[in-house]
Amino acid sequence: MPDKSVFSPQNIGVSILGGFAAAAIAAVVARGGLGGLLFAHLAPLPLAIVALGFGVVHGATAAIVATLLLSVLSHPVVGMGYALLVGIPAWLAAYAASGAPRDRRDLIKANVSSWACLAAGAALATAVILWLLVATFSYGSLDEVLNPIRARAFLILDSMHRNKELPEAMNPTELSGQVARAVPAFLAGYALIIHIANLWMGAFIARASGLLSRPWPDIAMDYRLPRAVAGVFGSGLALSFFSGPAGAVGFVLASTLGALLMLQGLAVVHVFVRGSKSSAVVLSILYFMLGFLGWPIVPLTVLGVADTVFNYRDRKAAAPPQPQKSGE
Repeated sequence: MPDKSVFSPQNIGVSILGGFAAAAIAAVVARGGLGGLLFAHLAPLPLAIVALGFGVVHGATAAIVATLLLSVLSHPVVGMGYALLVGIPAWLAAYAASGAPRDRRDLIKANVSSWACLAAGAALATAVILWLLVATFSYGSLDEVLNPIRARAFLILDSMHRNKELPEAMNPTELSGQVARAVPAFLAGYALIIHIANLWMGAFIARASGLLSRPWPDIAMDYRLPRAVAGVFGSGLALSFFSGPAGAVGFVLASTLGALLMLQGLAVVHVFVRGSKSSAVVLSILYFMLGFLGWPIVPLTVLGVADTVFNYRDRKAAAPPQPQKSGE
């Protein structure tokens, strides 16, 4: 369907107000503190609501307004960081979720949810990798770039080691280097999950307000990443064993694409427990373990990689229903 962006004074005003709201959230985040850190999780939400509710053109306007406000009122570097880490990924995700409208037709007609998540992931991975490469070139080596992170990590780990909170065999110096190397990749993957959650919330709010023009997809069946994603993920894992910028780039690719594949594994679980009496219990336990333990990320990612090849959900849908036992 065509993009619903209508250039009325009301819609233009909404896009500008959305930009002000997005800039206000970023300004609170810049002040630091626990409140700012928690508020940071909602940074993409105003852009998602405007883009999905009023049209992708107005969503782009809101992102541009927020970037300009932060560049003028705070610092151009802050504005650039906002654009690369929040504005562009949020808008691209909303654009893909809207079907990527162009010339009064949709470029994306199937698997809209996965393309939306992939768009945000590609933008974030590109931004972080670009920062790593430019900073490495500017400072002369990746170690110089990561030194501030390594120093902070060493102080924390050394204190834990002296307080017997870490095993004696662990060396704080070596461990801090590994932590510093993993931080950019962790931030990229975590930021991607935040963007996806805000995209879902923005679409939910737009639908509840009667502004969402697209039908809500069956996400568990609709979310299907291209097989090439699994291949690039494997390449990222292989690169991560190297040192220097190549290893850092591999970590970022593995983190972002691994998060996307983990969601595909989660979609497979949703489909396989659908209709069972214990589905609510199983999913509640799974989400609890994901949020508080984290380790299910690994098997879900493996399941997501396998699903890109074997299409487990299609086989489940094509399987004949099991006959019910009688006399019980």
